[in-house]
Formats: sequence, structure tokens, C-alpha cells
Amino acid sequence: MTGTFWRWDGTALVAAAEPDTAADVVDSWLEHDGYVGGWHLHQERFAASLSGLEVADFLAAVRPAVPHQGQWFPRVEAHGKELYLRIRPSPPLRTATVLHVPSLPDARRFPRTKGPDLALLADLRTQAQALGADDAVLYSADGLVSEGAHCALAWWEDGRLMVPEHPDQLPSVTVAATAGILGGLGRRPVTVEELMRHPVWAGSALHGWTVVTGWVMAEVISPSRAPGTPRRLICTRTKASSTICRPDCGSRLWLSGTRPKVVFSTGSIASAASPSCTAAITSSKVRHGRASICGRALTQAWCE
Repeated sequence: MTGTFWRWDGTALVAAAEPDTAADVVDSWLEHDGYVGGWHLHQERFAASLSGLEVADFLAAVRPAVPHQGQWFPRVEAHGKELYLRIRPSPPLRTATVLHVPSLPDARRFPRTKGPDLALLADLRTQAQALGADDAVLYSADGLVSEGAHCALAWWEDGRLMVPEHPDQLPSVTVAATAGILGGLGRRPVTVEELMRHPVWAGSALHGWTVVTGWVMAEVISPSRAPGTPRRLICTRTKASSTICRPDCGSRLWLSGTRPKVVFSTGSIASAASPSCTAAITSSKVRHGRASICGRALTQAWCE
């Protein structure tokens, strides 16, 4: 089939124009020379999100319709009761991922269904890319991580692969396939700050598992600086599995134990260790990983 968009008419896929409605449910996968990893898992997730709608015949027609040579990134879509196949070439695949931590928590309306919040997630990725990252971290108002905007997240802890435990989490095909290969994996709640202290991987059907090599933190607005002044922190992982952050916002970085959302140390928020601790250090010290506060080596901080 040579077209890019196809509608299921009940018996076959027929060429179709772009629908004027947003998709209610979607699923996508990487196809390389006719091979798809975990195809049954994609089918199961798509069907489970469309209770009462028969999709088996449609999905059976999808695989033969995708070219079996080259690399493709097809997507099945449900617009109401109408089913579509979108045939797309695969974008470039990455081997490493930089994550952006937005300033606001997850605002998805239907986090456990892939489709209704596509526009919101695309906006988060666009914001992340504008800051030099690849994707965004999703977390709830209590600070607990659910996943990435377009990826699952996992980390190694005590020799075991772990994933976040969170009620507002999309069932991940990549995580399910990996759990099957490993014979299971661990789950527990994890905060953004805690996650950054571990070796982390981002996983998706498109890119597979890629190591997280950097973090771009949310902007922090301070009344002492004019609006529009860059205030972001770029964090990278070292070979020793620690996180080194450097400010991208000026000549000084203020660390104050009375501002728990501004200061982070290796073990916990600095104010938890010493509420009265207040200090200022030059950004060059942070850039070279030599800074400390309240007797603890500094690995994370925000610009103010």
C-alpha cells in the first residue's frame, strides 16, 4: 500500500482523507523490515482502550498494509467508532535521552489511555526540545514520578530493574515486554529528586531503552531577576553515577535551606538537614562539581 492514511470500512482498509476530529485512542510501534517487537501487546492495549468496539479484523489487516522493507512508525487510531491506520516513516532513532523536568505537574485528563492527551504531551516535548532535552518527565502534585511524556522510565536499584509505581500511568508495552524477558521487575513510588540519583533509562516502542544522560530542570522565577532571564539548570550524570548540575542563568547560584524547592543535596533537601543553612557559591564551582553546603556535597540545585 502506497498511501499514508487508511480507514477501515468494516472489511478492508481504504484510502482516506485526514479526519477533522482528534483521535480518542491511538497506538504506535516501530517496524523494521517487517519485524515488530511485542505486536500482541500493542493489539491488547489498543483493544482494551476501546471496550465494546470490535477491532480484531482491523488489526489483522494492519500488519500486511505496512511496507515490509525499511523502517516505519505506523499508528492505529480510533476516532469515535471509526478506525484508521496512519503509515509514517520512522524518525531518527536516538541512543541516549536527555529529560526535562517541567515546572508544573502532570495535567493529563486520561493518563491511562493513549490518545486523548496527545496534544498536551506533544507540547511538553516541544518545550523540552527548546531547552535542549528530548522528552519531559511527568509527575503528580505530590512530586511522584509516573513516566515520561513519550516514554516509560526505569532505574537500577540493588541489582534490580525498577519502574515507578503510580496510579496515573499508561500501561507500557515496552515495560511489559521487558518484564517478560527479565521474569519480572520491581515497582515502587519514586520522586524526581530520588530518581535522579540512580542510573535511569527511558523506554519506548520507537527508541527502545536509551540511557538518560542529562536532566534539564524547570525554570525558577525569582523577583530579583528580570523576566526573560534564562534560569535553567543543566544536569549530567558522571561515571560515578552521581549527578552534576550547572546553572545556565548568571554568575551566582544561591542555596538557601529556607527554600526547600530551590536547594537539593545528595541525600535530601538541604533544609531537612540544616534548616538554618544559607549560602551562596559561584556557578563555576557547581560546574566543576566541587560545591558543598552544610557539609554535604552538592549534586543538584536551582538558579535563583
